[in-house]
Amino acid sequence: MMITLPPEPKTIPRSILIVDDDEGVRENLAELFTVVGYRVVTAASAPEALESLVRERVDLLLTDYRMPGPNGVELIEAARRARPGLRAVLMTAFGDSFTEIESVRRGAVGYLNKPFEADEVTSLVDRILSLKGD
Repeated sequence: MMITLPPEPKTIPRSILIVDDDEGVRENLAELFTVVGYRVVTAASAPEALESLVRERVDLLLTDYRMPGPNGVELIEAARRARPGLRAVLMTAFGDSFTEIESVRRGAVGYLNKPFEADEVTSLVDRILSLKGD
């Protein structure tokens, strides 16, 4: 008698929208998150990121603070108005307590000071995405 097991359920990889006006940072983060198993969408600005949110299913927004046009905090606020359950992390090299508090007030659930280590950003994203609920 032959026993047939059901096929493994296919899991859809979690997806991250990475927003940074610095192409090198954007590409490095995209490669890092792709290697650890995420689906990655990138954008160079807040308006481009908001367009991506309309077209793509995204589980987390990872955005730089200082960019031409709307900054990362403004992007988080606009993104959460468009997608209320979206989780967001703000990255900045120019952080202070006001920026951190303001980012949380406007919807960020995480905050990273640049420069950061690869394991620091991946473990933060893993922790945030493992939380239940939206």
